[in-house]
Amino acid sequence: MSIVKTEDAYKGVRKAVELIRHRLQWRNAKVFVKPNLCSPFPAHETPGNTHPDVVEGLIRFLKEEGAKKVYVGDDPVWGLTSRFAYERNETEEVVRKEGGQLVYFEEEERISKKVPRGRIYSSISVPKIFDEADIFINVPKMKTSTMTLVTLGLKNLFGVIHFADRKKSHRGVDLSFGLVDIANVIRPHLNLIDGIVAMEGNGAHDGTPIKVGVLIASQDITAADLVATEVMGFDPLEPVANQAALKYGPGIRSPEEIEVVGEPLERVKRSLKRPLLRLVHPQPNVEVFPGGICPGCMSRIPRIPPQVKAEKRYAVLIGNRVNYPDEMEFDEVWCFGRCGTEEGKKLALRHPHLKDKIRTVPGCPPLDWWREQTLDKEMKTKGWIK
Repeated sequence: MSIVKTEDAYKGVRKAVELIRHRLQWRNAKVFVKPNLCSPFPAHETPGNTHPDVVEGLIRFLKEEGAKKVYVGDDPVWGLTSRFAYERNETEEVVRKEGGQLVYFEEEERISKKVPRGRIYSSISVPKIFDEADIFINVPKMKTSTMTLVTLGLKNLFGVIHFADRKKSHRGVDLSFGLVDIANVIRPHLNLIDGIVAMEGNGAHDGTPIKVGVLIASQDITAADLVATEVMGFDPLEPVANQAALKYGPGIRSPEEIEVVGEPLERVKRSLKRPLLRLVHPQPNVEVFPGGICPGCMSRIPRIPPQVKAEKRYAVLIGNRVNYPDEMEFDEVWCFGRCGTEEGKKLALRHPHLKDKIRTVPGCPPLDWWREQTLDKEMKTKGWIK
């Protein structure tokens, strides 16, 4: 695998790919490129997407090498349509400019693939482009994540499956094992990690940009993620997905198998800020009653309820083993997630006077509600949606 220090996306792509001495045949090939196009926001507003310059540079490189067709596609977060996202995050512009072809996942015919010995998924539904393309290139963004610590090659595969299926396993450790299930079915021929401008802090959507200035290329997805994790300044075995990939995934079985060419790891290693989870509500008039909170809900705590008024008292129930005090006097009781909703039913029986004050947010985790409180608000401010 290779590490290239660069700020020029096209030159960096070419050098990173050529250094790994691959045996991929580009000439007359149909190549599918999957960047991380999770959000509709352009590059100058968020470092969360694979930068359009990297997508543009990769398409240009493939065309120069004789690729017959270059397809580009992803499935954005939280049920957004790909047409909506591509139009606003500059993907449509650069793909058309370089002669590529966009793929709209939610409009594509999908095919079912069995997951061998799957731990989260027994089968997955993927767009048919994965069977039609000769070569699949995985182009993730280098960024931190409150759910998985890092989001790199393995996490980028999450966009392959349908949003409804993603919601089922968007819960920390389950998510990490699910990523390996997907990697065992959809195996990239090449992984190219965009770390020219990475994201640190509270990613994968709310972090801050940091210039790392690297591209990382490998035909082995596990090797790429282990090295990229170390470039970010973390122990490569800390992310659960990396641990699971080493034992159950399609690639290497030990970090000792990795050979790095190009820039030495020590020259590009940084110390990116970790995600900081606020697990104690910052407002003095909001009390959280935990009962076995899983990672699917814990990162949402600071935004429950969505509006806090100083004159009111709020309770938040999360988890399914809540221990209530004898005295419960609140103006609103927010029951969050599937577990919290069930606890709300028990609370109403034990404290009937609170029944009309209960507000439920269903889901496991409640991603639809979360989208309304975060992404939708930002898009409304921009006038993109009503």
